[in-house]
Amino acid sequence: MLLTFLAANQARIVEMLYQRIRQTTQAEAQFAPDVLRDNIARGAAAFVASLQANDPTVLDRFIADLMAPRTVEEFPLAVLHRTFTVFGEMLLPLLRECYGDDTGRILDDLQRLHLVIDAILHKLVVHYETRSKTLVRRQQEQLQAYSQQLEAQLVHVGEEFQTLQDFNERILQSITSGLLVANKDTHRILKVNQAMERLSGFRAADMVGKTVEEVFADWHGLPLQAFADEVERQGNITLRKHRLVAADGHEHYRSIHGQVLYNQRGENQGVIVLVDDISETELLRETLSRYVSQQVMEQVLSDPDLRSLRSARREVTVLFADIRNFTAFAERHQPEAVVDILNEYFDRMVDVLFAHQGTLDKFLGDGLLALFGTPLEQLDHPQRAVQAALDMQRAASDLNTARRRRRQPTLRIGIGINSGEAVVGNIGSEKRMEYTVVGDMVNVAQRLQAQAAGGEILIGASLLPHVQHLVSVFDTVETQVKGRQQPVRAHRIGPLQP
Repeated sequence: MLLTFLAANQARIVEMLYQRIRQTTQAEAQFAPDVLRDNIARGAAAFVASLQANDPTVLDRFIADLMAPRTVEEFPLAVLHRTFTVFGEMLLPLLRECYGDDTGRILDDLQRLHLVIDAILHKLVVHYETRSKTLVRRQQEQLQAYSQQLEAQLVHVGEEFQTLQDFNERILQSITSGLLVANKDTHRILKVNQAMERLSGFRAADMVGKTVEEVFADWHGLPLQAFADEVERQGNITLRKHRLVAADGHEHYRSIHGQVLYNQRGENQGVIVLVDDISETELLRETLSRYVSQQVMEQVLSDPDLRSLRSARREVTVLFADIRNFTAFAERHQPEAVVDILNEYFDRMVDVLFAHQGTLDKFLGDGLLALFGTPLEQLDHPQRAVQAALDMQRAASDLNTARRRRRQPTLRIGIGINSGEAVVGNIGSEKRMEYTVVGDMVNVAQRLQAQAAGGEILIGASLLPHVQHLVSVFDTVETQVKGRQQPVRAHRIGPLQP
């Protein structure tokens, strides 16, 4: 029945995917609109064919054919990842449309299709990593070619020498990777190309003739002696993803390959280094995917000011949610059952948070902390947080309905929300950083959550003017917060009553 439904509605589903992808990614940078729509249609056909034949290689061939003509820089990982992620978000309403109220079949097919989509996303990453490895091989080939040209240049004299020198200079300057040649004994820089000037931020005149240590003395994360020792011992070295901090404090990620330069007698004359700028995007994507929705992540990655996630003081809203009496529940059940129910609960809560563009700060045992208004600035962050809390209580109620049908114990959650000024950003040590929020208003929100009974939402008094058109206020309470002499006023709220 599902295959028949998907096949019959394929054109409509393709159009829905096309519109969502154009709205939430920079797809136009890699695909013209008609090409994007055509690729989505081909992917949908391959997906249906794969399900019909129960043969995942159909999708594998589609992905391989789509990627074949593209370089690693052109690899549209974000667009492809977003396409299948959006399709995963569309599955539940599509299955409801297909099966109506048959919850059992909906859940079975939802789980099966999500496993298929997870496998596809994994294969996309594998394709990307395979392509990345070709970058290192290309660097090695470029180094060998240049090394041979340089050796020939040292042998020839006169007019022939000058001709070869000019020829090799053109080759050197045309290489897209940054290139640096240094003397083996003195470490003095003999040659750099234009790409190295761009990547290092130094002019050739300020590098040639000086030692590598002098030029890059103020750069952190560049173990020059260890690098030289490794090249001397192994003949080459490759650092695929290496973090450097320039003198101005900016972080850079580079792919670095070094190789010994031999003369025609096989003697070690120095080292050739090739450097490529690698995108910080994939590194940030891995971090951000744990905190925010795909849509928010793409916006953060496209904004250079947001990508750093540096700590800053700003107005935000924080939300704490916690399962009531869960400790007693955990004591009565096997650990596997406890983990299963937490995973099911958190899946629904995180979906709600991401739907309102909230940021998941962390899980706190059987609770969670979410942020609104960061890392993206959101003028309506109080409304987003409160609407998310209302939807979280509805989602918990829906979950309990499903659990009752399965004769399983139910959950009730208490939620506390507060707004105010706090410090947000990457906080921690050099070895471990965590995107989080710090401030007195956070303590107040946590206290409100502790006061909220199962099924209740308590908000700080400062939120009410922003959200009173969205909610009903049941009563006003005062609670004591550690470190404060005066009690804090809060409001117990619920959905707006007609």
